[in-house]
Amino acid sequence: MYIACPECDTKFVVTPEQIGKHGRKVKCSKCAHIWHQKLADQVRIEPLITQPIIATPLGNGINLPALLPIKIQPYLYAMPIVMIGLIIFMLIMVFPNGLGINTLLNSTNLSIKDVQIQNQTELEKITVSYKIHNTANKTVKMPLVRIRLFDKNNRIVKSLIDDHTNIDMSPNQFIEIKTEFVPAPSSTDSIDIMIGNKIDFILR
Repeated sequence: MYIACPECDTKFVVTPEQIGKHGRKVKCSKCAHIWHQKLADQVRIEPLITQPIIATPLGNGINLPALLPIKIQPYLYAMPIVMIGLIIFMLIMVFPNGLGINTLLNSTNLSIKDVQIQNQTELEKITVSYKIHNTANKTVKMPLVRIRLFDKNNRIVKSLIDDHTNIDMSPNQFIEIKTEFVPAPSSTDSIDIMIGNKIDFILR
């Protein structure tokens, strides 16, 4: 079959198999113009024949175009990286301790005690007071504390993380903390308090 360069109208001889049923980019060997060549509607790619075919050499006067490689979309290169990242994330979610990741989810050395909640609706303020208790027989770092406010539909309306990790807690020590939400969402129905670290808050 013949194809022609749209820029300089130079004619080339190619086979339908070289172009492919979806077409491909080709480059004119005369003017270097690049275009996307498609098969004509009446041209069909014949199925492969198992019997050997004797090739007929082309004459010297026939031009041949430079067939450019089929371009692969950039996002296809990123897919393996995304899949590997997803697998690693799932492993962290399921086996955080087995992977040696520092987490406090299964720790029994730290606990929350004496939670008190004061809701001052006229001031649009909610005050949450609580104590962190270190039951271990060694000094540990103060954990992060996440406080979340939920509405009646169990949706998070506000979230806050208390960071006092610069404090060292002695064995059997209590540390009292007071946190204020100002302004507090009027739709608040319940409060959740959790101790941990950044990984814990991602996992739960």
